[in-house]
Amino acid sequence: MTVAQLQERSEQIGQSLTATIDGVARYQDDYAGGELRWENAEVNDEDPTGLRYWQWDASIELAADAELTPEQAADRMIKVLEEDGWTAGEPAVDTGSDRLGFHKSDDLGEGWSVEITYWKDPPPDPQNLFVTVVSPSTNRP
Repeated sequence: MTVAQLQERSEQIGQSLTATIDGVARYQDDYAGGELRWENAEVNDEDPTGLRYWQWDASIELAADAELTPEQAADRMIKVLEEDGWTAGEPAVDTGSDRLGFHKSDDLGEGWSVEITYWKDPPPDPQNLFVTVVSPSTNRP
C-alpha cells in the first residue's frame, strides 16, 4: 500500500463519519485535514524504509442550540463504524470528555483506528466533537 492510498482511504472514512451530522448547526466552520506522520521520530523523508502513516483529523463545534448533543452526534458516527465492521475498544472516560476508539483491518492493511472524542460542556458553550482516523503504517511512498 502507498501513502497516497492510505491518505485517500483515511479521508473517505473521516468524511463518511462527519457526513452523518451534515446539516446540524455549527458554532463555526469545521476544521478537517490530514498529514503524513512518522512511526518513529528518528525517521525522515530521506529514509525510504521508514514507516509512515496518514492521520486525518476533524474538529467540529456544534452550536449551543444544535438539535444534537455531541454524544448523539458521536452515536451516529458509531453506528456507521459498527455497520462497517469496526471493533470498539474500551471507552476512555474522564470528567470533561468521552473518548471512544475503534479498530479495523481492510485490504489496505491491518491497524486502522478511529477515535471519536466529545466534550461535555453545558450550553451556551459550543459543543466540541473531534474525529481522528489513523491508517496502518507503510514504508512505500
